[in-house]
Amino acid sequence: MKIKRSYKGAVAVSVFFLFTAMIFSCGKDTPERIEPEKKIEKWRTTAIKDSLGNQYYAVSTLNNKLEIRVDNKEGKTVFAEVCPTIDSTEIPATANKVLTYLVSPSKYISINDATFSLRLVQDEMDKQDKHVQLLANINLDTKKFYTKKYKVEKPEDWTYRDFNGALVQWYQNTLLVREGTEYDLNKGGGHMGLGQRGTQLVCYERDFSIRYTKDIDAPSAYYPSTGGQYIPINNYEAMGFRIDGLVSRVQIVTSVEDVWAGKKEIVWQDDLKNSNNIPADYSVKITAYNIQDDEAIASYTIYDDKGVLKYKRTRKWQLSNGIPRGTTTE
Repeated sequence: MKIKRSYKGAVAVSVFFLFTAMIFSCGKDTPERIEPEKKIEKWRTTAIKDSLGNQYYAVSTLNNKLEIRVDNKEGKTVFAEVCPTIDSTEIPATANKVLTYLVSPSKYISINDATFSLRLVQDEMDKQDKHVQLLANINLDTKKFYTKKYKVEKPEDWTYRDFNGALVQWYQNTLLVREGTEYDLNKGGGHMGLGQRGTQLVCYERDFSIRYTKDIDAPSAYYPSTGGQYIPINNYEAMGFRIDGLVSRVQIVTSVEDVWAGKKEIVWQDDLKNSNNIPADYSVKITAYNIQDDEAIASYTIYDDKGVLKYKRTRKWQLSNGIPRGTTTE
């Protein structure tokens, strides 16, 4: 999970955590694009593969429907549903005008739940002033399927951010979405559209009922972005395990009210290289991580300057305050 930062009215983007620009950039669940097997239909998008090998793609059917399908790693279709709110006139003539994005399931949240995002461009690709966006929550076990549609025809229309890791699988299998007007999010409101007219961070349940909404109007804002090594621990906080050994408890800070309340993005953190008194030319790599009861746990390896493995260790922390609860060496 990368967390990105933006200053009000500015185009600069920084990470959620001040301490890193790559804190969650190396997650195992980063979607991978593959070329699917061709079948009889008008067109299909290039599939996106999750960590289990499932392949997600959209299809324009011969009877003028937009369908979302998922094939397993053997190529067998295990999920197929028509998008009920998409009109035939909104389906582009070619797949080149469809942009897709996958929030790949996390084993720490729900391995069967994914979110597939589509942008159906209605005008020219170099403009995209008119488009239809669709969020689709998919459960591959129960086959439950929920969608939420956004239609943009003018800058004042309400929409969501659908790239740069803006959609995030979150605590108790919810979905974090950054919403605002097309102008604020994507056109004239700064690179991330923060602090503009009513931009919001919305936490949706799987059926798209709202769990909570937070204004994004602080002078600087911190919020989750998808990808990387993280585990949500409540509605507003997560544990992050950066692959190079930085372990942190962080929280969402987006609103002026958050700032007034004295909230900071970093609750506590431990740099394993420093706390293990590792020489400057050595390196650390986190290989496993988890949360059990009130403890955060990380396993990691230590390499010398020639890349030779020196130690394998496991360290535990009290979740609330980061106090170490012991380190073991193999």
